[in-house]
Amino acid sequence: MNKLFLLVAILILISCSKNNNENSTGAIGEINLEIDTVLVDSKGEVLMAGTYLSVFDLSEDKKYLYNFDPNTYQVEVIDLDKLEIHRKIQLEIEGPNRIGDYPNYLFALGNSELAFSNYMTCVAVNLNGEKTFEFNLVKDRLESDSLKSNESLYPDFLFIDGHKELYTMIETFGQNITTIGLVNTSTKTLKRIEIPQLEKLKNFRVLWKNGNARSLKAPLVTMGIWDKKILIANNTINEVIVYDPKSESISVKTFESKLTPNQKTPNEKVEVGTIQEFMAGAIKLNEQIEFGKLNWDPITKRFYRLSSISLPRPEGVETYKADVFLTVFDEELNMLWERKLDGFTKSPVTTFFKDGAIWIHENLNDELGFIRIKVLEN
Repeated sequence: MNKLFLLVAILILISCSKNNNENSTGAIGEINLEIDTVLVDSKGEVLMAGTYLSVFDLSEDKKYLYNFDPNTYQVEVIDLDKLEIHRKIQLEIEGPNRIGDYPNYLFALGNSELAFSNYMTCVAVNLNGEKTFEFNLVKDRLESDSLKSNESLYPDFLFIDGHKELYTMIETFGQNITTIGLVNTSTKTLKRIEIPQLEKLKNFRVLWKNGNARSLKAPLVTMGIWDKKILIANNTINEVIVYDPKSESISVKTFESKLTPNQKTPNEKVEVGTIQEFMAGAIKLNEQIEFGKLNWDPITKRFYRLSSISLPRPEGVETYKADVFLTVFDEELNMLWERKLDGFTKSPVTTFFKDGAIWIHENLNDELGFIRIKVLEN
């Protein structure tokens, strides 16, 4: 198998009209999209990354992709420059270097450590699988602004200064997230940061409770770091909340799309009485706009975002189809261009940015592939 197998290569010319509102759809002249699909050489190995990517991250230099396989407790290390499997790292299920049970997230800390987190623990190991750090989210009591009895730290972290400090979201099941936290893992302290602008998301959820059984469909809130600021986005409303730790100020960048709705339509009932009502409410939310995460390109100094709208699924059809949209923002988070991507029919679940292109995970007959989209400005 070749290291790089070009499946598709097309060039699309996109014309965009000018718009005077800096937070609305706008463009300067024309942009080109260069789209191709590449296949990773597995060298005869079985790569679970080919089937799905869920617990993964990229090295700081973006040369390697690390994917955790829960079946073997191995980390698959993919060389993204050579497009081939580099190695596998065996982790301990039991013993002094164990990483905990079925981590929800993997984080590459620089180019020499990997951290794994779930709702119980956060553990870091070196690239030989030897434990270098552990923080117990349950047993290690947090002083200062402590957690309430019904609160927990969401295990999707933003690490600052190695694993000394991390930002996370504070959640209570059934309620929307309105607070983030800065945790110092050395001093075991927590600083609560209220984000009242997230309160508006409370109507875009559906909750069913029956005794101890409960199901929740809620907006997805994500955080990222850029220019020493925390960017808080969600999949429901076309905006980004910016928290500046230095000044402790909060601002909101709202965007106006001409191609998609600018928010989901909230359900009439947030709490429902039957599981059938819950399923109907969840489907209604799923079949609306899903705003994707922001990808920053330091070369072009642009943010890129893929969003999608799932199309109604005919009875008896299991696969959802979707319309997919690309939006480009400048470094001040002003919206520059947007475009429907003709030929894309699946919601882009897993994306990252490398070499000036958005990489979208693609399962090619259980082989690991990526669709790459590069924006070429005239």
